Amino acid sequence: MAHRLSTRAWPDNQRQPLWAQAIASAYFPLSLEFSASDRFSGTLQIWETASTPLTLSRLRSSQLGYSRSKAQVSEDREACYLVTVPRRSEVHFEQDGRALRCQPGGFIFERGDAPYRFHYSCDNDLWVFKLPERALHGQLRGAERYTRFSFDAKRALGRIFVDQLAMCAARFDECAEPVRHMLLEQALATLLMALRDDERVLTSESSNLAAMHLQRIEQYVKQHLGNPDLAPPMVAEACGLSVRYLHKLFSSTPYSLGEWIRQQRLQAVNTALNDPNCRLTIGELAMRWGFSDQAQFTRSFRQHFGCTASEVRSGAARLSAGRA
Repeated sequence: MAHRLSTRAWPDNQRQPLWAQAIASAYFPLSLEFSASDRFSGTLQIWETASTPLTLSRLRSSQLGYSRSKAQVSEDREACYLVTVPRRSEVHFEQDGRALRCQPGGFIFERGDAPYRFHYSCDNDLWVFKLPERALHGQLRGAERYTRFSFDAKRALGRIFVDQLAMCAARFDECAEPVRHMLLEQALATLLMALRDDERVLTSESSNLAAMHLQRIEQYVKQHLGNPDLAPPMVAEACGLSVRYLHKLFSSTPYSLGEWIRQQRLQAVNTALNDPNCRLTIGELAMRWGFSDQAQFTRSFRQHFGCTASEVRSGAARLSAGRA
């Protein structure tokens, strides 16, 4: 069930501190800049499950500014990111020395692991999708690339992503826990495709040699993910790099290359399990995506997603039946 809070019942002198507490609990600690001329009002709804750290929220408030300092970042135990979709008025976002303006019909990507400022000068209505690092399964590298742009939410994958958020919120309470988990995971999968599909992100990497190497490595891995022999020596040779340098490239990322390959395989199987048109058995899917040991796959899948592959497939079937 969605959690909801509102400033309506709060005393005027408690609205600002209570709202700051609610924001810190929902996202992470931020410093808030309230308008001195208006009586602040706001509502916050949150959709979440126990089985995934992903959360969706709808934030509606009067004029407000949010900022994140180095001191606040240093207190975090885990990196988190926010994807914000303005629905009513323009938002302004500043991070990594760049300033963005995003109007309704777009969305922005905010890094919680670096200082930033975010504000809007009149009443607004926002979707906010929170992505803790552990929920990304190593699928998003070079997060600073995505804070440079306002992404299109009017067409193609961006529009599908935003429509999924709205549908998730509208039907969340009607669904069982495993289905709620999949709704959030499917929104994440669409978001990642939308981010990677943007040509501006791809071309922005060209000046960074390490980023170029990582992009080549990731492309090669995804093309050969089903090969059970895929390992660092094979990747290094194919990309013209030494194994030592390969490991050095990944030392600045949350996962080693071997861990990232395993996570990509698990995610590929999970995506297939969520496809109601997929007729392959779980064992066949595991082999197709490079798992030669069925018992090892079963353990890894449960550890990674917190449920079994069978439970994911059953949840996908129930969701498909509910849409029919």
